[in-house]
This record gives sequence, C-alpha cells and structure tokens, in this order.
Amino acid sequence: MKSSHRRWTLDLLLVVAGAVAALAVILLDVSGSLVRSLLVIPLIVMYPGYALLAAAFPERRSDVESDTMGTDRTLTRPTPHTAGLLYSIRLALAAVSSLAIVGGVALLTNFLGLGFDAAMVGLGVFSVTLVFTALAFVRRAMLPEEARAGMPSLSAIFGSAATTTGRMRSPLSGESRDSPVPIAVNVLLVVGVLVFLSSVGFAMVETQQPESEFTEAYLVTENGSEYDAGGYPQELTQGESTPITLAIENHEQETKTYTVVTELQRLDRTANGSQVVEERVLSQTERPVEDGNTAYIQHDVTPTMSGDSLRLVFFVYDGEAPENPDRESAYRTVQLVVSVDDGGNTQSLQPQSTEGASP
Repeated sequence: MKSSHRRWTLDLLLVVAGAVAALAVILLDVSGSLVRSLLVIPLIVMYPGYALLAAAFPERRSDVESDTMGTDRTLTRPTPHTAGLLYSIRLALAAVSSLAIVGGVALLTNFLGLGFDAAMVGLGVFSVTLVFTALAFVRRAMLPEEARAGMPSLSAIFGSAATTTGRMRSPLSGESRDSPVPIAVNVLLVVGVLVFLSSVGFAMVETQQPESEFTEAYLVTENGSEYDAGGYPQELTQGESTPITLAIENHEQETKTYTVVTELQRLDRTANGSQVVEERVLSQTERPVEDGNTAYIQHDVTPTMSGDSLRLVFFVYDGEAPENPDRESAYRTVQLVVSVDDGGNTQSLQPQSTEGASP
C-alpha cells in the first residue's frame, strides 16, 4: 500500500512546527513553568534526534511478509524496505540522540565563548533540527513512494509485528519470532524511556530559569584590559594612595544602585575571637549597575593609621548606606587583611592612636 504525501511529510512538518514554537518561547522568555516546559522539553528530548533518525533511516519498515512469515522463509527470501526502524525503536533512539545533540550544542556554544546561554543553545538545537529535517525530506523524496517512512498508524508506533494469532517478537529481545511477547512490553518500554528522558529535559528547562536574585562582590586586579581575581596589594603606606578595584555583579533582574563604604579597621584578637577597636571610613561611592552587568569600581585607598594585620573592609549596600555601616547591615561584605607602614612618620601616629574607634 502506497503512502500518501500527507503521511510521509506530516511527521517532519510537526517537528518543524514544534521546534519553531519552542524557539519562540525561549527567545521571548515566556514566563510560566508549565507552558515553557510543554513546548521546550520536546526540543530537548525529541525533535533533533527524531530529525536525525529520519535523515539516517528514510525508509519505512516493511509491514508485510518479513514480520509474519517463518524464519526459514525470511532467510531465503529477503523482502524490501527492511532497513527501516520500528517506530517504537525510532522514538526511543530519538530521545537518546536528542539529549546527545543538545549536550554537544551546549559544549560548542561554551567553547565559542557564548557560555551555556539558553537562547544560544536553543538557537543551535533549532538549526541542527532544521538541517536534519531538510535532509530527511530530500532522502525520503528520492525513494519510491511506497518505501518512504513517515507518520505510521497507532498500531505501528508500538511495534506492529503482531501476527494473526496475537503473537509478536519484541524489538529488543533476542527471542525467536514465535515467542509470545505481549504488546504491552513494547508500550511500557517506550513510555518508560520517554518519561525518564522527559524528566531530564524538564530539569534542564527549569535550571535555565534564575533560581534567585543575587549580587556578587569581590576584589580584582587590573591586568591590561582584563581583571584577575588575585594579586591584591597587601602592603600599604600611611598617607599614600593605593588603587584597589572592587567588582560588583548584578543578577537582581533589574538595575541597582550600590553604595560602597570603605573602612580600615584595627582588631584586638583574643582567644575568643577578634573585636574592632578602631575604624576609619576611607571613602563612600555610589554606582548604578544594570542587570547582568559587572561594575569595576576603583578605590584609591589612603590609610590614615598604620599597623600590622589591619582589615580593609568594603561594605556593599543595595541603595543608601546607613550612618554607621557594619557587617550586619551590609548587603555584601568584602575584606582584605593589610599591613600599613607609617612611612617613617612615627610621631604623627601617636595622637591618632588615642582617637576613638568611630570615624
């Protein structure tokens, strides 16, 4: 029986339509976990692998003679179109292949310096799916119409090798053709594989959404046009300015204005911990930072007291800073232990050491 034009192109059209819908959801950043998952999960666990197998196996599996006649006749009388796959096997392999393709695309985008961005990975998977779908269409079109694979009947999807006596051969078993294996085995096999891989796809979709809003602050040193996390100056001189750069990353999903208060603290260390006995505010800076951006704020630190193992602290506030900044009220805190030389001006230090702890 010949396949109609609608039958051998319908599955490819459904793959393209589903891939377009999934890409639109990703690029438009459609909110709503259910809608996003229903449209994007098939792009992860089905479409690219299905298109790949459609291109690799454009022939339909013969549903006459080869699955119904005896083993002795099959070996001596091969039938055409046996290169095709049972649709149950095609679906299972498509799911596994899809995850491999998505993983490969993600690694490629990261290698190209684009990171694991959902939009870039989605666009890459969509492109691969279209290429394989086009190749599958061409390969099917080159075959005789009766040999083209396509959307099968419902019975063929779950292994159509049933005989007139209700006996069939499991597509993954090594049993003979006469072994009675219920069709439910094939159904449970395919459904189990698809459910498992869909749960993996669901996890991948959900992790693309930001789990929380946060700000990250850390010290960096400038190295040409780049910044390195290390090599901070830890030997300072009283009264001399030393540039120290604080990086602030905004992942709050909106533009934020941060206030950074820089303090130099002297500690009294005891067996029970340490206590601030003297502190000086060195500077206060405000800087707006857009969502997804990193601001590099250079502070010209000029110590006003000297000593060993002093603590240089950067209090980062979301908005305005309070009159008395401290670790408890700060949104983020970054600290650096430094030693400050008096610069040979020991006499000028004596009156400063008697001042109160508050600036």
